[in-house]
Amino acid sequence: MDTYDHALLGFALRWRRYGGGDYYIFTEFGITPTIFYQRVLWMVEKRLASGLDLTMRQQLREHCLAKLTSFQETQ
Repeated sequence: MDTYDHALLGFALRWRRYGGGDYYIFTEFGITPTIFYQRVLWMVEKRLASGLDLTMRQQLREHCLAKLTSFQETQ
């Protein structure tokens, strides 16, 4: 993982308890929340986020899936 990926993961971990911080994602990373959660989910599922224990990995996976589902429902 590069520094950008580490920043994405750190942001997701910090903000998951507070609803995700979707409002700040574009200004922070230059990508939409949908792309952000897809990328974080990909990192978690491919086990690129090796510093996370199994419980944290599962919680982050569930958070990303819930966010992506909510975006689909609003379209």
